[in-house]
Amino acid sequence: MPDPGRDWPLVGRAAELDDLETLLTDATDAAGGVVVLEGEAGVGRTSLVDALRSGARLLGIEDAAGPGSTRIGPPPADGRARLVVLEDLQDWPDDALEALADAAREGVPARTLVVLTLRPVPHRDGVVRVVSGWTRAGAQHVELRTLPAAAAAELAEAILGASLGPSLRGAVATAGGNPRFVVDVVTAARDAGALAPVEGGIDAVVLGWRAVVEQRVRGRLDYLDDEVLALLAVASVLGVSFVVVDLAVVVGQPVPEVWRTLRHALAAGVVQARGDRLVFRHDVVRAALYGGLAPDERRGLHARAATTLRDAGAPQAVVATHLERAR
Repeated sequence: MPDPGRDWPLVGRAAELDDLETLLTDATDAAGGVVVLEGEAGVGRTSLVDALRSGARLLGIEDAAGPGSTRIGPPPADGRARLVVLEDLQDWPDDALEALADAAREGVPARTLVVLTLRPVPHRDGVVRVVSGWTRAGAQHVELRTLPAAAAAELAEAILGASLGPSLRGAVATAGGNPRFVVDVVTAARDAGALAPVEGGIDAVVLGWRAVVEQRVRGRLDYLDDEVLALLAVASVLGVSFVVVDLAVVVGQPVPEVWRTLRHALAAGVVQARGDRLVFRHDVVRAALYGGLAPDERRGLHARAATTLRDAGAPQAVVATHLERAR
């Protein structure tokens, strides 16, 4: 499936772009600088650096490393200011990571802004050495977070060219502010022929298109280990939020072992901690994992969840819901 993420408009990123353009101006006027730009998969790192590249061209700053580049290179002999963007470090081969870590010992070239982009998983020792080395060299860290609800809706409306009706707006909200998931939601609705004009805009008026979204989102999660995905699929049966102890009982594993696996999901931004429980950050991800379970497996998990939650003192209505879905 073609990745529409490279085509979405840059929405809700004015503050981040302003910060990067300020760092670009400062670095290329003087001694140089390094930025480590980190964010979850689909959050829009590439769209942001593409906008930064456009700004650099307008300022007459050389774009010294295009997509796929793995080296900084020596400073230009003419002293020209330059921008060097090195993307997706988590996917680099070990020898390229080693060379980039070694380059940190030489410091930042003059009149150069180096931008290193990565997502937090998969966790690799080579990436850690690169980030540590450039941190010691003075790198600034920028975490690219998900979009607020209003910006996510604005992105969806920019893609469709119309205001969102209530059903479609609710579906976009399940993306949890991740731009790629927003794109997946609205393009799946469009491609499935589910959209129709309504008063004041456009809305999803045909049933069944959510399965298309779930299939696309499951394809987005292939960077996670199978063990992590399998555990999260079980967690999806427990609901949008779940207690780790309950999950451990359902899967029949010790709590420390479950936590070790969930640590990767936390780092990836798939779940987040809220007090004594974990919450799926994007409900569209939870729905995709739940929808990927075989019907018999799903029923069996609901049966185990009902027993686990009953023994843990959950309300009878919650237990009854799982028993109903176990039939």
